[in-house]
Amino acid sequence: MISRLWAELPGISPELAAADRAAVDAWHADEADGASDEAEAGDDYPVLLRLAELGSSFAARVDRMSAWQRERLLGFLEEVLVSGTEDEQDAVATGFLEALVTAYDHGDFDLAPVWHELGEESRHYIKIWNTRTRAAVPYWMTLRDPPEPQPAGAAVALLRESCDRLANADDRLLGTSTETRSAEPDYDLQHRVENMAAEFVRDFREIDRSSRAKVFEALEKVVLGAPEDDVTAVAERFVPALVTGCRLGVFHPMLILSGLGAHTAHYFNKVNEEMEWELE
Repeated sequence: MISRLWAELPGISPELAAADRAAVDAWHADEADGASDEAEAGDDYPVLLRLAELGSSFAARVDRMSAWQRERLLGFLEEVLVSGTEDEQDAVATGFLEALVTAYDHGDFDLAPVWHELGEESRHYIKIWNTRTRAAVPYWMTLRDPPEPQPAGAAVALLRESCDRLANADDRLLGTSTETRSAEPDYDLQHRVENMAAEFVRDFREIDRSSRAKVFEALEKVVLGAPEDDVTAVAERFVPALVTGCRLGVFHPMLILSGLGAHTAHYFNKVNEEMEWELE
């Protein structure tokens, strides 16, 4: 069954197929030179190692692949994982899938955007693997459905909806009615997000826990599914305000980190590290 993959790979992704061909050629060159301890004369490139190399290539090139290419490849591997021979199933799991997890653990690949493109059995294996290795299971791995795509301007809209204090601060900034504001969708996005962030930090102790949780949820929705401009506004305006609030003693970092989603927390830790580096 797995042999079909190698035959169909050029049609799925010529770039992955070229990388696979190069890996196969390198394996046989090592075999011919006697440089491979695992290879013996006449051996084929072991399917487990070949799939591990394919997993690494996929992780390195995923941003250049279309949704159709990703879904076609991952769907085929899911089919093998479900219906292939035992050896083929093991090769997909311990070769391809573990290569993805390794790349994710090393920070070389973001698994979250393609998580729901993986098949059910593939996702199940990765979660089991995390459990066995005692790795933390990111919260997005527990979501039954993929993150909802967000429209342009989602950073402002979601933050306004999450907390009345933030909406009021935004209204004061704009100095317009709701009806007039709706006609100004291109108003300085980053400035509005920064203003709401300042309000959140300033009035943090007066904001109830439910509203805080809604704000954190809004930030994560933006980071996971909004356009780049909205993500940038959250990463460069709202998150730094949270880090500054921690450094000024407005709130304890764990109070923030325990509420933030995994991806927003990643930005928080990154900004915090950058501030520490600047202070050294």
